[in-house]
Amino acid sequence: MVLRLTTFFVIILLLPVCRPKDQNKTDLSILGTLTGEPALFFLGEIDSSVTTSCGTASPATNTPTTTPGQTTPTTTTTTTGNNTRFTVFSQLVMKTKETLNIRFIYDVTQTQGRIDPQQGFILSGGTFANTVSGSQGTVKWFNQGVNVDQSITAQQTLSFFNIEINLLGTYISGASSTNLNSCNTLDGVNCTSGASATQCFTSDNRTCLIQSSTTSGASAVNIRGTLKCNAPNIVPQ
Repeated sequence: MVLRLTTFFVIILLLPVCRPKDQNKTDLSILGTLTGEPALFFLGEIDSSVTTSCGTASPATNTPTTTPGQTTPTTTTTTTGNNTRFTVFSQLVMKTKETLNIRFIYDVTQTQGRIDPQQGFILSGGTFANTVSGSQGTVKWFNQGVNVDQSITAQQTLSFFNIEINLLGTYISGASSTNLNSCNTLDGVNCTSGASATQCFTSDNRTCLIQSSTTSGASAVNIRGTLKCNAPNIVPQ
């Protein structure tokens, strides 16, 4: 795995790129979780000609909290203005054709949120030609954060974010996929045309891309770093 990744990152570093004001810069490292494995760096840029937006944000249902002896309260979703929690989904295509799909919870009252445990993230394709996927990790946002409009009660398109990620996933050699999207699933393996509370990433709209550390050739890795996205053609809603 180290040889393949090393070759990939050497190619990335040699590619000439232009980053005006670093508005779409990715500055990531992929580290093996075993002691002594080297850090591998990915210095790339989001291709704004293909990545037409920085993603979407949908109001998220608040999860109730209880203490022993209390009755579990009813969970409700806010349908009026001033939402504070949102589910953010982004599909970012790099200039070297890698695709990063990531879903996380953004809370305007906090400084960080968790990766969605159902879908998580997938980095695949392009020069990398392999896959790292997982459903554990955190996302931190800086002062400018994620440009969510709290007054919008429906799904909205994002034109900007500046985030820091710390993701734990599985590297699978030769398991690259492109044109990923989401589908409903009841069992976490197969897509369904019916409604479900769970979704997964899929490349064929039939089966889920399974995140498994038991897959042949799989290795546990940690992805850390920053992602900047700027889509100036998005008109504020």
